[in-house]
Amino acid sequence: MNNRRGFSLIELIIVIAILGIMGTIAASTFQRYVNNSNLRTAARDMASDMANTKQRAVAEGMTYRITINTDVNSYTITRINANGTTTDMATKRPNAFGANLTINSVNYGGTGSNIITFQTRGTTSWGNVVLGNSRGSTATITSNATGRTHVTFAIL
Repeated sequence: MNNRRGFSLIELIIVIAILGIMGTIAASTFQRYVNNSNLRTAARDMASDMANTKQRAVAEGMTYRITINTDVNSYTITRINANGTTTDMATKRPNAFGANLTINSVNYGGTGSNIITFQTRGTTSWGNVVLGNSRGSTATITSNATGRTHVTFAIL
């Protein structure tokens, strides 16, 4: 018996059980990472759309607005033409980056308005949009009167 080679069945089962437990922990941690990463991506995409819309308003000398609709979880970028008519440029949804992403709240102009208007000089209404995911993490996109935006995260 002193010349045994290899592992016993008990040793092999113990190693497999330990690997299974470590795999379960890693999978749940990875899922949390993916959910929060999707939230960051959606928030940065929306902030980028705000910055691009401001730049287009200045470059084209046209008024633009972003209308945020929490009921259908989307926002629409619209150009207001010189004759007063509107042209929808794009409609986007945060959940394109992950099924569990939602627009939680919108507060612009201090009145709770869901419309961000970008004037031809680049000025805009001030306020914020809060995005969230199923884990309870949030991303707050804040813009000031000069049209500058920044994103803050509360990751759980």
